[in-house]
Amino acid sequence: MYKIYSVKSLYKILIILLMMIVMGGCEEAKKVIEISGNVKSIGNHISVNGTTNLKKGSKLKVELRDIEINHVIEKHNVNVKEDGVFNVNFSRDDRGEDHKLVVNFYPHEQTEQIQKIYGAAGGLISEHSQGYVQYSKEGNDVSGIQMFDFIYKVEKGSVGQRTFLLDHFENPNAVSGEE
Repeated sequence: MYKIYSVKSLYKILIILLMMIVMGGCEEAKKVIEISGNVKSIGNHISVNGTTNLKKGSKLKVELRDIEINHVIEKHNVNVKEDGVFNVNFSRDDRGEDHKLVVNFYPHEQTEQIQKIYGAAGGLISEHSQGYVQYSKEGNDVSGIQMFDFIYKVEKGSVGQRTFLLDHFENPNAVSGEE
């Protein structure tokens, strides 16, 4: 009824179990990425000042897009500094239109050193990161981060705007149910 194991067999089983525990613990923990930022616009000048826990040298792509067709009007690449700060300033040609501002962290566009931290396809980015997105790049699933803001058109008497990045895009002019 009961099977008796030899001490040698028990040692083998114990070693296998310990190896499984150690190997499972070697898997790198996913990183929760945080990106926040203040957006200011005065006239045709737009300034984004942000902080992040991304490592120094991580590249962020900041894009100004047309809201209706989501076409990129202007884009800037900015590197995260030692203290997690990033800044970008630019001017928009058409200040009579509302725009969408998008701040992207694309793992597939990072240096090899940064890809080791977050994964070449973002496999080490936690799904709990604010702004977490999944997309397809050359047939492969990739994870990244996208943060947004609505840039208001400049109207006569406007003093500009002071807003902040969100993990979703809110178009205040959209009819209920559309963006």
